[in-house]
Amino acid sequence: MLLFLKKMNNQTIGTFIQNFYVKNGKFSIFLEQRAVELWSEVVGDFIAKQTTKITTKQSIIYATIPNAALRFEVMGRRSQIMENINKKLGSDVIKGIIVR
Repeated sequence: MLLFLKKMNNQTIGTFIQNFYVKNGKFSIFLEQRAVELWSEVVGDFIAKQTTKITTKQSIIYATIPNAALRFEVMGRRSQIMENINKKLGSDVIKGIIVR
């Protein structure tokens, strides 16, 4: 246990978690979760506050936006949003966005 803690002290908890996912073949899950975290940064505060639920499954973002006008706007910008998220992730992780 002491050796484990010594090893962990040399890296941030984020780096530790990332390395854990990589070693266990689950890095895509880590990146998908990171994409959810980037949603508000990419779409802006107003749309992010109107998004009531956002999840990912198999490289697809599912966003629930009750406001029809905002939903229409996001649907029109899907490819741009997807491109910006993937650029921030440094990899083409997100393959689509479904807005409900």
